Amino acid sequence: MHTHYDNLKVSRDAPPEVIRAAYKSLSQKYHPDRHADSEQANRIMRLLNVAYEVLSDPVRRAEHDQWIAVQEKLEAEQKRRQAQRAAQAAQAARAQPRSARPAQAAPARPASPTQPQPDAGRPGHPERAARPEKPGKTARDSGGPAAPLARKWSFLLYAAIGAAIVVLMGEWTSPDQPNVDKRGPELVRPALAAQAAASIPATLVRDVRYTRPSLTPRGLPWPADSGYLPGYPVLNTSGLSMLTVDNSRSRSDVLLKLVAVNGGTPVPVRTSFVRSGSSFTMDAIAPGSYDVRYQSLDTGEIYRSERFVFEELKEAGGTSAGRNILTLCTVPGKSRSVTITEREFP
Repeated sequence: MHTHYDNLKVSRDAPPEVIRAAYKSLSQKYHPDRHADSEQANRIMRLLNVAYEVLSDPVRRAEHDQWIAVQEKLEAEQKRRQAQRAAQAAQAARAQPRSARPAQAAPARPASPTQPQPDAGRPGHPERAARPEKPGKTARDSGGPAAPLARKWSFLLYAAIGAAIVVLMGEWTSPDQPNVDKRGPELVRPALAAQAAASIPATLVRDVRYTRPSLTPRGLPWPADSGYLPGYPVLNTSGLSMLTVDNSRSRSDVLLKLVAVNGGTPVPVRTSFVRSGSSFTMDAIAPGSYDVRYQSLDTGEIYRSERFVFEELKEAGGTSAGRNILTLCTVPGKSRSVTITEREFP
């Protein structure tokens, strides 16, 4: 798992001045002015910018630290379950020969030395032809039935160990992920961590209990009515377009962000709180490409809408602008929103 701390090459408890110095040093090394024609350097510079934006903001850094703690807990739980499955597979392989082992006939009791055997002294009699065993020599030493049985047990034991190793290797092999920079520093796209988190089985995700926050991410009480959330800027206010968020069909209050996606890093331009059973309208939105990302405060699930574009067209009677309505639904199949991770909720 790679984090923004890994991208800036600092520890997770690094103070702000260390983070700022690390960003300054790496940005000077990979700045586009020094590598104008290098797409690799430009890609690394974008990663550094995102990492610094998150770690320089105390609130966003705390959210990132919380995400890291959840992922580490999930990975530890996944490894524990993998070890349990491997141990069960090895135990099953060891127990299988016992149930399939054939019953052995009881060895014949030797005749008493004082009891004479008929025809024992006659030439050709088995007792006369048999070679006496040396004292202390066992059936294993003479190549008797115990020798192939021991080899059989050894083979089964090695097979069980091999099966356990195969299971462990199959379970611990991570999915193939693209390498951002094989020749430069080991920086990884922030989206890759979210991709890894999405691949964790849902049964493990449900083990991490979600509790509805009593305060906003800025540490303030939730508003009594739907509207813009205090403590967040209201940007892109130079337009005429409007967006109405209809939350009347949902049973959960939502934390909602209008995100500008005109290129590069997505930027939240409006942050609002919409109560269940109500709606909220954002106006004076500037032209551009946007999507809406919102979190259910009851379940913690985060969603993203389809991308849409606001345009302004000058006509004879004035200027026309977009008026969109986004309906939030909790019924599966009734909404075109997709589930996203916390890393994609800027």
